[in-house]
Amino acid sequence: MSSRLPLTLLFYAALLPITAHTASYDCTRATTAAEIAVCDNPGLNRMDEDLAVQYRSLLNQLPPRRADALRDDQRSWLVARNSCGADVRCLRARYEERIARLNEY
Repeated sequence: MSSRLPLTLLFYAALLPITAHTASYDCTRATTAAEIAVCDNPGLNRMDEDLAVQYRSLLNQLPPRRADALRDDQRSWLVARNSCGADVRCLRARYEERIARLNEY
């Protein structure tokens, strides 16, 4: 009976839904065309995660006034990103620009 346990566990584990690679946000709650496109594209997904890590790291390092400015800048960037809709080429360009901009801080 104990020799069947590992096989049974593997069987049930295979039935569990596979967690999709997710962006820096919950893809099941993606509402804009840009968010959905990022969730659906592995390359954009990675860029979004990298950008989020870099952004959070900067927020933790900057003095309060500069952190506030960074937040405002991020909000503006999100508007620009969302204006791309589902255009992957446009989204990639926005992410590349934003990552370059964050590297200047």
